[in-house]
Formats: sequence, structure tokens, C-alpha cells
Amino acid sequence: MKFQLFGIRCTARFGFFLVVALYMALDESGMGLPALAAVLLHEMGHLWMLRFTGSKIPAVDFQPFGVRLLVQRGGVSVGQETLIYLGGILMNALCLLLWTPWRGWDGFALANGGLLIFNLLPVGRLDGGQLVRLALENRFPPHKAILFHGLIGMGILLPLGVGGWLLLMQGNPTLLCTVVYLALTIWNE
Repeated sequence: MKFQLFGIRCTARFGFFLVVALYMALDESGMGLPALAAVLLHEMGHLWMLRFTGSKIPAVDFQPFGVRLLVQRGGVSVGQETLIYLGGILMNALCLLLWTPWRGWDGFALANGGLLIFNLLPVGRLDGGQLVRLALENRFPPHKAILFHGLIGMGILLPLGVGGWLLLMQGNPTLLCTVVYLALTIWNE
């Protein structure tokens, strides 16, 4: 499905709707809607920071396991790119700061807190991973930066994978599936 939103070309793939529908249908905890709201606000944080830095956003692609913002390269400094990656994390932090005094640690606060911590992980395409990549690219030649970025990500994923395996033995496959997905994103870089 293709549409325009605020002058931005948007593509929403079938897989995106399928994953959202499955997630909502299988959600027995009641966290589905608060988590979806936290994710949307997180992505809005990136969009606002893109606008703040003057970056052009020709397209947004809603994919099965995330939203990819297609940004025109060139003219964006490392500092601006850092702000763009921090935008989602800062939005989740702002939601926590404004929400928890008013409503406490309900599902929305937990979703924002979890998303904030998750996206700070220095792994692959996560915001924390992209911030580490920027730092490494400023310090090392490109081939070493890519190597170190992958090693750091895999070093984080290894203990998470063990934890995911232990959770799988308890009947919860979510962490292991997430670790496998993140490992594949590192492998594809």
C-alpha cells in the first residue's frame, strides 16, 4: 500500500500489517496497544529530529520488523546523524518523564522504558548500534569500523542468546527470536 503523508512517500508492506495483526492477536498480556503506541512515538521522535536537523525524508517504508526512514544522504554532519538516532530514544525518555508521575508504571510506561533500553543496545540497526557505528567510523578506517561494530553487537547478543534459550525452555521464544533477528541484521552488514 502506497500513500503520501505530509509530503513523504510512504509504503506499508503486507508483512508489516501481518506482523502487527499477529502481535495484537497473540497478545494475552494487554501490552500490545501500549507497545504499539510506544513504537509509533519512538519513530515520530526520529521524524521530528530529521525535521529539526533539516534532513530531507523522501520516503518511509513500513517493513515487517520495523520502520525504515529513507533519508537523502549528503549534507548531514555526524552530529546531526547522532541527533537523528537519538530522536527515538529521547522521545521514549520524554514519554516516561511525562507519563510516570501521572499514571505510574502502567503498560505504556513499561513499553516506553523497555523500548528505550532495547534501542540503547549497541547492536546492528538499533539506535544504540548506529551510534556506536558513527563513533567507530570517526575513529577507524571503514573496514575496521564494520568489523568492530559487528564484534560489539555479537558480544552483546551472545549472553542475550543464552538468556533467550533459557526463556525458550520456559515456553517464551520472544527473546531468542529477537536475538536471531538482530544477529541476521549484523550478518547482512
